[in-house]
Amino acid sequence: MSALPLTPGAIESFFERVEDASPPDGEALPFHAIAEPWRGAGLRPGDLVLLGLPNGVSLLAHFFGVLTAGGVPALVAPGTPIARLRELVTVFGARALGMMRVPGEALGAERVASIAGIEVASFAGVTAPAASEGEVVMLTSGTSGFASGCVFGLDSLLRNGARHADAIGLRPDDAMLVSLPLYFSFALVAQAMATLGRGGRLVVSGPPFHAPTYARTLHERRITVSSLTPVFVRTLLQAGSVPGEDLRVLTIGGDALSPEHVAEVVRRRRDREVYLTYGLTQAGPRVATLAAHAEPAGRYGSVGLPLADTRVSLAPLDDGSGRRQLLVASDTVMRRRIGVLEGRGVDDWHAPGLLATGDVFEQDDAGYLFHKGRLSEYILREGEKICLAAVRRVATTLPFVLSATTSVTRHDQGEDFDLTLVTAPSAEPGTPETYRAHLGRALRRGELPRSIRVVQTGQTGQAGQAGASPSEQYK
Repeated sequence: MSALPLTPGAIESFFERVEDASPPDGEALPFHAIAEPWRGAGLRPGDLVLLGLPNGVSLLAHFFGVLTAGGVPALVAPGTPIARLRELVTVFGARALGMMRVPGEALGAERVASIAGIEVASFAGVTAPAASEGEVVMLTSGTSGFASGCVFGLDSLLRNGARHADAIGLRPDDAMLVSLPLYFSFALVAQAMATLGRGGRLVVSGPPFHAPTYARTLHERRITVSSLTPVFVRTLLQAGSVPGEDLRVLTIGGDALSPEHVAEVVRRRRDREVYLTYGLTQAGPRVATLAAHAEPAGRYGSVGLPLADTRVSLAPLDDGSGRRQLLVASDTVMRRRIGVLEGRGVDDWHAPGLLATGDVFEQDDAGYLFHKGRLSEYILREGEKICLAAVRRVATTLPFVLSATTSVTRHDQGEDFDLTLVTAPSAEPGTPETYRAHLGRALRRGELPRSIRVVQTGQTGQAGQAGASPSEQYK
């Protein structure tokens, strides 16, 4: 008997409602024609399969095809370097890797075959399955290392998607646009799986994100629900093209958006629904949601209230700073880690079943959560703690700035950091010196970066520079 919480008929019905925003050449194979070749390829129950495919119906079909064949899918970026793919294959104990063009020889594959329009490299020496039938692996970000993943049951991801759907009022007649990479847990669970469970159409687009194409897709595909990251929202604000009344629901997640930008989005949306959503892959992934359009401006800096059946608490760090870490308990958190965990100063578990997020939060008397940064985003400069997340948040409110990254340098006397600002391609940005002056109006002198670098989108090598170059980057 299948370990999946979905019947083949339910999956078939889902694919009848999924479409590519830009259909590929040729006719896509139906779902049932994809699952059987994976079985025929010798996939054993629990064998892990890496899928490095571009966004589209084909990616979702292979994802569910591997699951139906008893395998365990793990989505990776299609542009992942060969050296990193080799590392993932090794540390995950992957049985196969599927891509449009797979570098089988460079990866030491046992053989390369074609399955439903993609190339699949199989690897020998995998003596035991890496996981269990009915499980999914989602890779974590660079904050946990590049070869780290979380193991989930498909049933828990579907529950998380359903709770997110409830929080944003997703309807069976909605049309959801996916413009984020599906290897992001936010896109896979909160968009694809939420739509699978709730009904409605799923339209798969991008990346890369392009504001005019996005607006055209919303109109041509009659989209009613769309999810964006803060950098895409700031891109739209710069272009003056924030979607209005035609889009019923706009959700924003993946990072913090400044209260000033939230206010601007709500204003331009003319009180249409705007939701801020917080989560992390380990939690499966959504944790909390704020209905910004229905809240006073004083809560625009909040990520809202926990989802249904999600229990949160704050644990003091006991380091004299007064900071507290968010803890999450839910039946949608990960079952366990896979791969190599690195770059984290805290353990995943505060206690059995209680996930330590590594995020610093505050909570008001009404239960609303306010994200203050990650534990790894605090540095000590000349005895003073500096929150890099706060510096980046202020930086993204500066004229023409779409995103900001910080780079940490460690030395005998402590730590220091540099700041890189990415500006709109059509803008006339200021110099590093003018941006430093702008920052000086919002930050204390001790919080200012050692150097500022200004880069226009798509124009690397043409950046202004004041001071040393950044080295190690953090999200």
